[in-house]
Amino acid sequence: MARMPGATWRPVPNYTPNGQLEVRGLVVHIMDGTLAGTDAWFRNPASQASSHFGTSRDGRLYQWIDTQHRGWAQAGGNKSWLSIEDEGRGGQSLTEQQLDRVAEVFAWVVKTYDVPLKVATGPDDRGLGYHAMGGKAWGGHTSCPGAKIVAQLDEIVKRAAAIVGKKPTPGTGGGSKTPARYQASINGLKYGYGATGGHITKVGQALVARGFGKHYKSGPGPTWSDADTLNYQAFQRSLGLTGAAADGVPGEGSLKKLLGTLPGKAPSAPKYAPFPGAGFFSPGRRSELITLMGRRLVAEGCSAYAVGPGDHWTEADRLSYAKWQRKCGFSGADANGIPGPTTWAALKVPQPL
Repeated sequence: MARMPGATWRPVPNYTPNGQLEVRGLVVHIMDGTLAGTDAWFRNPASQASSHFGTSRDGRLYQWIDTQHRGWAQAGGNKSWLSIEDEGRGGQSLTEQQLDRVAEVFAWVVKTYDVPLKVATGPDDRGLGYHAMGGKAWGGHTSCPGAKIVAQLDEIVKRAAAIVGKKPTPGTGGGSKTPARYQASINGLKYGYGATGGHITKVGQALVARGFGKHYKSGPGPTWSDADTLNYQAFQRSLGLTGAAADGVPGEGSLKKLLGTLPGKAPSAPKYAPFPGAGFFSPGRRSELITLMGRRLVAEGCSAYAVGPGDHWTEADRLSYAKWQRKCGFSGADANGIPGPTTWAALKVPQPL
């Protein structure tokens, strides 16, 4: 049995008995929720999920599973790695209290399982890892725990080393050389392994222009590959960045230095309500769509409203719409105030939320 002194023991039913075949290190996760919610989730057999350890943002530490048993946190990585879930949402950093708790757990893992004091470079390495580094084999969770937490891994190792009383292990051993395979979101755009879009091509082109394109065999192209990661890592190192801050996945600072600005996601095209049919516009009809239509008529200078518009179809709506039909060039029976598909499309009434 292996339970960590100082951790609150909160046993859960979701685990594989005696299934921990080896311990290569500790994998850091983000809950994308609360400690209480995650604790409840791990007690539900239907969730098929669990972790060895968990932290709260105020510094509480739970142990859910004895480390001789296999947790259900990172798919193909479960049999070889212990896991720690951290309270928070995607895009957040760990708090100072969480950094201390994770460092304490990692120090205990180092002493208990003779794990090296370093950040692991991939699933076949040993040390302190993170969920996204396992790629598809570990469930494909490329945004867990997120770029900000990955950038904190070196600090966790440093604090763990102080607890153990040793210097961090140099990260140049015979471990995996798999590049980082998580994604970061900057200004609404994804960067990192598997991310796609024209913005990825522009990053690659900028790297080549700066002399950091040696890992491309073809390209650069619109899908982020290991070659993009390695080239970006070389650029990060040229800025003086080291450790997890130079893992090849963009951060805001390095991306702005590369491109001169931070690209943003283009706003989505406005959504207009489809024509509901002429029969929709009858006395007594009540709908938010009628209010939205009336506002557009007012904006187009076609108002016959004394008050409103409102959500009831009234004579004022019909007279206002007749003005719009005449403005669109219709007359006679074609400008009777009952909407038709042509004038409706031209009015661009927003889709109700």
